[in-house]
Amino acid sequence: MPIYTCLDMIHDCRANKTEGWSYLITSYVPAIRNLLAHYYAGRANDLQLIDRVLKALRNPDSALYVAPGPATERDFVAMLRQEVVRVVEKDKASVPPEVPLDLEILTTALEPFTVTEKQFVWLEGMAYSTEATAKLMNLEPGTIQKVRDRAEDALRSHLDHWKRGSVADNGLLLGRLATAAETKDCLPGKAYLDAIDGRITWSRKKDYDYHLSKCWFCIDHFCRMREADFSLQKAKPMTAEESKPFRILLGLGEEKPSIWRRVLGN
Repeated sequence: MPIYTCLDMIHDCRANKTEGWSYLITSYVPAIRNLLAHYYAGRANDLQLIDRVLKALRNPDSALYVAPGPATERDFVAMLRQEVVRVVEKDKASVPPEVPLDLEILTTALEPFTVTEKQFVWLEGMAYSTEATAKLMNLEPGTIQKVRDRAEDALRSHLDHWKRGSVADNGLLLGRLATAAETKDCLPGKAYLDAIDGRITWSRKKDYDYHLSKCWFCIDHFCRMREADFSLQKAKPMTAEESKPFRILLGLGEEKPSIWRRVLGN
């Protein structure tokens, strides 16, 4: 029996087929909830909000339709994260940062930092604590914190007004700026996954690191791929009963049991 994949789901969703949207609900609403719990604490079970995210994905202007097409499940969840943040920010505008940062300042201040160290700092802007970042990067928390302390000192010397935690305060703005900074030389999605999965040669890593050291778009994308990888490890598919409210919201009706369940009488 053929395996139904994330790419099959995307194809069916674009064709507005019930099977695609049913699979998206069952497999990826848990990921949406994880993202909401992380970025907007207390809203992970907000049914109306999740409904808005799902309906935004059905819009022909959403990344689900206009993007070239995620190559893997992790690519899809990284894209999904952008949609979740965009939808929530429509009615929950983040508080403007007390000390604004831009990519130019960040680039200058963190110029001597390695690519890995820049990810430690960027993940702080994505609201990941030292302990959570350590889990995403599979490193000790103390290593992460030392780098973040160095980054604070570096930023203080490049700002007229300084406040601890300025990267975290500017995370949403920095993310928008990085997303808009893509160039034709940016790394393909496979490069991030090869690095995360340990399938990268020394020579390729050297080439990738050279580009990453100068590109915040790719640092941001790399961190979002790490986040997607971690989120998928935690998310478990929903049962038919759990997915029922979301199917109703999207007008999909009751879930029909598979042919094997009907044959076996389950």
